[in-house]
Amino acid sequence: MKEEDEAAGGLEATPGGNEVSNKVELETQAIDEPPKAGFGTLMRVFAFGQPKDKIIQIVCTLAAICSGAAMPLMALVLGRLTANFTDKDEQASADFMKHVRTNALWFLYLFIAKFTCLNRILHRSVTAHDAQTPGALSNAITIHCNSIQSALSDRIGIMIQAFAMLLASFAVAFSQSWHLTLVMLGLVFLTLGLIGFIVGSDQKIEAGLLKRYSDCSAIAEDALGSIKTVVAFGAAPKFLAKYETILDQAQKDGKKRGPFVGLMFACQYFFMFTGWAIGFYLGAYLYKQGKITDPGRILSVFFAMLIGLGAIMALGPNMPSFIKAVAASGDVFKILDDADQTDATVDSVASRLDTCNGHVELRNVSFSYPSRLGQKALMDIDIEFTRGTSTAVVGPSGAGKSTLISLLERWYQPTAGVLSLDGYDITAVDAKWLRSQIALVQQQPQLFNASIFENITYGLIGTEQEHASVEEKMRLVEEACQKARALDFIHRLPNAFDTIVGDQGGLISGGEKQRIAIARALIGRRPILLMDEATSALDNENSKVIETLMTASEDRTTIFISHKISSAMKADRIIVIDKGQVVEQGTHEELIASGGLYKRLHDAQLQDESEPTEFAPVESSLVELNPLVKGPSVVPESSPNHVAEIPDITKRSLFSNLCTIAKEQKRYWPVLLIGVLSAIVTAQIFPVQAILLGRVLDTFQNNTRQSPKLSSDANFWSLMFFVVGLGALTSYAVLGFFMTLLGIRLTKFYRLDYFRAILSQRIEFFDRVTSGALVARLSTDPSNLHELISVNFGLLISIFVSIISGSIVALVFSWRLALVAIFGAMPIVFAAGFIRMTLDSSLAEATAKIFEESAQFASDSLLSIRTVKAFTMENIVQKSYEQHLAQTMRRLSRKTAAITLFFAFSESAELLAAALGFWYGGKLLKEEKTSTEEFFTVFIAVIVGGQAAGALFGFSSNISKASIASNNILGIRRQAHAPKEQTPLLDIEGEKDANVIVDFRNVSFAYPARPEVTVLKNISLQISQGQTVAVVGSSGSGKSTLLALLERFYDARAGQINVFGKPISSDEEDVYRRRLAIVPQEPTLYRGSIRDNITLGVDEDKVKEEDVISACDAANLTDLIASLPDGFNSDCGAKGIALSGGQKQRIAIARALIRNPEILLLDEPTSALDAESELLVQETLQSIQGGRTMILVTHRLNTVKTVDVIIVMAAGHIVEKGTHNELMARRGHYFKLYQSARGDGV
Repeated sequence: MKEEDEAAGGLEATPGGNEVSNKVELETQAIDEPPKAGFGTLMRVFAFGQPKDKIIQIVCTLAAICSGAAMPLMALVLGRLTANFTDKDEQASADFMKHVRTNALWFLYLFIAKFTCLNRILHRSVTAHDAQTPGALSNAITIHCNSIQSALSDRIGIMIQAFAMLLASFAVAFSQSWHLTLVMLGLVFLTLGLIGFIVGSDQKIEAGLLKRYSDCSAIAEDALGSIKTVVAFGAAPKFLAKYETILDQAQKDGKKRGPFVGLMFACQYFFMFTGWAIGFYLGAYLYKQGKITDPGRILSVFFAMLIGLGAIMALGPNMPSFIKAVAASGDVFKILDDADQTDATVDSVASRLDTCNGHVELRNVSFSYPSRLGQKALMDIDIEFTRGTSTAVVGPSGAGKSTLISLLERWYQPTAGVLSLDGYDITAVDAKWLRSQIALVQQQPQLFNASIFENITYGLIGTEQEHASVEEKMRLVEEACQKARALDFIHRLPNAFDTIVGDQGGLISGGEKQRIAIARALIGRRPILLMDEATSALDNENSKVIETLMTASEDRTTIFISHKISSAMKADRIIVIDKGQVVEQGTHEELIASGGLYKRLHDAQLQDESEPTEFAPVESSLVELNPLVKGPSVVPESSPNHVAEIPDITKRSLFSNLCTIAKEQKRYWPVLLIGVLSAIVTAQIFPVQAILLGRVLDTFQNNTRQSPKLSSDANFWSLMFFVVGLGALTSYAVLGFFMTLLGIRLTKFYRLDYFRAILSQRIEFFDRVTSGALVARLSTDPSNLHELISVNFGLLISIFVSIISGSIVALVFSWRLALVAIFGAMPIVFAAGFIRMTLDSSLAEATAKIFEESAQFASDSLLSIRTVKAFTMENIVQKSYEQHLAQTMRRLSRKTAAITLFFAFSESAELLAAALGFWYGGKLLKEEKTSTEEFFTVFIAVIVGGQAAGALFGFSSNISKASIASNNILGIRRQAHAPKEQTPLLDIEGEKDANVIVDFRNVSFAYPARPEVTVLKNISLQISQGQTVAVVGSSGSGKSTLLALLERFYDARAGQINVFGKPISSDEEDVYRRRLAIVPQEPTLYRGSIRDNITLGVDEDKVKEEDVISACDAANLTDLIASLPDGFNSDCGAKGIALSGGQKQRIAIARALIRNPEILLLDEPTSALDAESELLVQETLQSIQGGRTMILVTHRLNTVKTVDVIIVMAAGHIVEKGTHNELMARRGHYFKLYQSARGDGV
């Protein structure tokens, strides 16, 4: 994605046209191939750290190195103690115990050193990386950065520690015997080479999987970001099908990981035991030849290489997360590098002008959208906009009006010609400075999940008042709201300017949202004011704000895009565009006199306006309200998404959830059984190793250098080590392959199941959580569950069984020493580990909440990216994001410190067990209560058990995250399957008319998000079969809420609703909704073809081609589709970006008509249509009525005169109802609305 466009030319605007390669700034480009990434790419994250972060990184790295180097020193101590034990017969008893105590103390010192170092490892911060990703996709900002954070927190420290341990092991081994070390070193390098190849291959597969899952996130964002449309049209199965198709591809790719994961673990352990076999054989040979005189040196080399190979094995459990992080870093840095490259290109040539006079000129400008390069949206346009004048740009829907806005905002660049500001080519002007001179009101304005005050003050960014005092800002806000006619409704809200508007402004009505957007544009007093259909959601009275702006343009350049002729009449100049060309321009009077397209549009819009001006007064029994005094704002008329918190879910233990998963996945039990059995086999390897090493040490003790038995024993035990290595090779390969296969299958199942459960939730669920937070959960929870139920699950079983088996071996060989070693030190290890796990779980929950909030913030910002760009809010958004992360990380710092303390202790406590074991073992040897073979067998079994316990608790983070994830996945599914709570409704008796299809009886309603605000108050109305009913009223009066109740998005809080002659809740929701269709005020289109979008709510296998064509004819889409190169197969782009507002609305109408509904609901269906298209649609709606019931919500009163019944709403009440003539005769609320509208010419 490009943040800025490449400049083409210097500051002087050349008279001739220039060809500029068009770069799309706001569209996400598809990535066919995953970006290449490696370890170096991941390490670039640290470049974003502050100086103090770099100091912490250095300290932590040194701490990790010191901690890793501490363990191989144990090999020297072991060698010295071995020499003591093998020579104990030659030593005095007191000297023997002195040596034992001295060397045992070394273990204690090593414990203290390692504990101190490890306590510093996790104090590194990578949150700055999150804050340094402006313009990145939400998935990269949240999901990928979360993967990077996971790898670069404790895991990077563990891996540095492991490499330091490996190098220190080599150093110790070389110091004892370079002959023996060189041989074993060859095996180490062979092991590392194979692992490197395997990891590289695995990383490529992981990068492909991340790409698949990113595609899944895009589908989820489409569906969850417009959940009401998905629910209304029963489109969930189609989105699920798309989601499952990609998951099938991901599963196919994921299966390829099985052999690589299996080989990675198998090679590690096979070469470790092969090294033991060769090392023991060669050590015995060198000892026999006299090249090694002290058997303790052989043991030191063995133990050093054992620890070194153990370090390699320690990399294994961390490799999957590290591989995922490397793959994720490729996506993140590709976005960053693209942005940096673009910024560098722009900064090298772009300039800021000293002043902006607002003189805008287009000379021979042509433009084609990237998705339709063969079709010109604008052709050889020549227009001049001057300061102090207001210019209206009108024309039919899809004529190219809004494209002008896109070019002026530099969201796109002209493909030919010159667009200049004050004589300078805007491609040579700094884009951010350019946008700081422009105020924009969009057709579908985007607000942020903040207060009204904050949303309006965003319009001050880049102006002199940006850093004004709060009091001064409040004065400017009130002044702007007064001009935008927003002050009255804001003061009526409970919290006035402090009212939170919700996710994308969902907690206020469409008209209120548009007035706030107008106030935001006005507050900065910018030289250029752009308004793109700024009155599409305003009632007629509030639309007059545009007239005021048109006639008060002395200090700015005002450009108003509209298809509403009445709003354009007061402009100083009117430009008429049709099919991408300027066909007329002049004043209203001049264009009317010319008799061209403008006059036709004007006449079409004013058709049937010849109403009598006098009506006999008719007394109304309904409430009469002053149309200029608005009642309390009733909100929201659109979806109130505003709270980032996932609804509370009943928590169950991880064990309980795993049992549930096991019961559900019986078909995978054979795979699980093979994985578990192989894990149990691998668990026996280390107890067997302890026995073999005990025999090896006994061989050196009981045989002299000249003894022939030394060679035969060396040959035999070397062969035994190799046999165990073959067993390890087989068992670990089976474990890795089958558990990976199980993990990828279960991940696919629960990802799809999770998405299905979310889509099955009631609308109230989506009122309490934003789509961004849900998409983030949908991405992370299955991944976190996968981290546990795949290979790690097998490793956990192996580790747990290994601890038990090692303890049994120790008890069998020397129960006295085993009891002291196991129960003297191991409880401390387990206690520290369990405390660490508990703290880790608490941290995981807090981190999940932080991640959720940051995901929501990023998603909100990216969904409103045009608004962010238009008001130069990039730095503000980035700073807010950084502050949010900084605050939350400060809250977690104390928990993190406690976890690192117990992490350090649990990782180091094995040395306490070693110290205690050596001291007490020496005591038993002195008293001849145990043999050297028994001592070393027990000692190694306990030490390996201690390492295994440390490794077990090393999975605490995975366990904690998996516990949260399983609760979320299974909990949301339980919510979806839970029986719906039916609100007790009044059983009101009354006459039942068989012809009545919709019957509201004393219905009251408040949105769950704001239960204190009653939206509908004691509503009663009846609609008969085949009637066309219009619902009118001022903005925020509750009109659209009637449609929401009929769509069963919500249940009435009081009263009763009957539809089709029975209670509305009688039928299943999906069965009920098949009989309805809705055209929403702000139609949502999805990625895919026009055909896909039209047939969204029908079974594509059953719909006929003529049905699609008929629906398009009825919606006046035929000409548009015929003009497109690919016809019905033309891509609509993300959220319909490739189409104009009017074109999107006509597709939405066709999408509703193809369902052939019994009840058709229309919420401002013509608000984005030009006059001619509006008339055609009205004629279409009349022609298709044919017994169909239609309910129309509108503020355009010229569209309702021919309907059967008009219902007038105000402040949640029905204040009038009747036909147009009846209501005009009453001279009540409708009369005043109509007179106001008529003065507007609509």
